[in-house]
Amino acid sequence: MIGDIIELEERHLAPAREIIAQLKERFSFGNKPKIAIGIAGESGSGKSVTAFALQKLLEGERVKSFVLQMDDYFKLPPKTNHENRLVSLENVGTHEVDLEKLAQNLNDFREGRSEIEKPLVSYNENTIGTEKINASAYDVVIVEGTYIFEMNEFDFKIFIDRNYKDTYENRMKRNRDEQSDFVEQVLEIEHRIIRDFKNNADLILGKNYELINPNL
Repeated sequence: MIGDIIELEERHLAPAREIIAQLKERFSFGNKPKIAIGIAGESGSGKSVTAFALQKLLEGERVKSFVLQMDDYFKLPPKTNHENRLVSLENVGTHEVDLEKLAQNLNDFREGRSEIEKPLVSYNENTIGTEKINASAYDVVIVEGTYIFEMNEFDFKIFIDRNYKDTYENRMKRNRDEQSDFVEQVLEIEHRIIRDFKNNADLILGKNYELINPNL
């Protein structure tokens, strides 16, 4: 999303290093043509910083990756979507997002298409444009978003287990809408939708970004 500011700190890079170590054990980068990594979690949980921290560290491993953000796949521009939620809380949910388009982009990447065309949201302009990515130049795609584990297109799933009550401070810093009872209601709905996603994750990040292997 145009206008999103990502600031990487050591507390984000440290767990990302541990994640990279696990990825290197599971995947042979460069031999498996295309790898899709998904990062899901609630608003303010750290999905974006984790995704871009992984991208930065993969670059240090000479593995080229790019990040797809679910926020670019909302069917309505940000401010319009917020107004739609104000009309009715029934408008909050997975149906707000074009997950079919995101799945198509992922499948095109995994199938080796030379170029993919994706939506690109500008928050300030309240518009949805398009962006073309030279997919053939990359080995890994990292996708982050609240609802992305509704899809099955991932080789590795990371769930950040911090709920909307844990992330209040983060949301105050980056949420563009004024904090209110309405926003908390939206976050409660999101929480109910995704709380079970962690049951299918390959790796869980806890409240303090500690790594939890769900299989142990």
